[in-house]
Amino acid sequence: MNFELLEQSVQYTFASESYTNGKLTRTMKNVAKDASANTLAQVGQALSSLQGDTLSDAILIQKQNIKLV
Repeated sequence: MNFELLEQSVQYTFASESYTNGKLTRTMKNVAKDASANTLAQVGQALSSLQGDTLSDAILIQKQNIKLV
């Protein structure tokens, strides 16, 4: 049996005293299947820079099909 990658998204967590509980989570859908960890981190850093906060976490979320045949 094999896995087939169907879709993936990335969840960024940003930290700032201005956010409730000090953190804000954003999920970006439709991440390219060949996106590298470095590229995803750079996007998170760019978003953080625009928002004036700190990127504290990035999580890649994958949805995969298990081929039964």
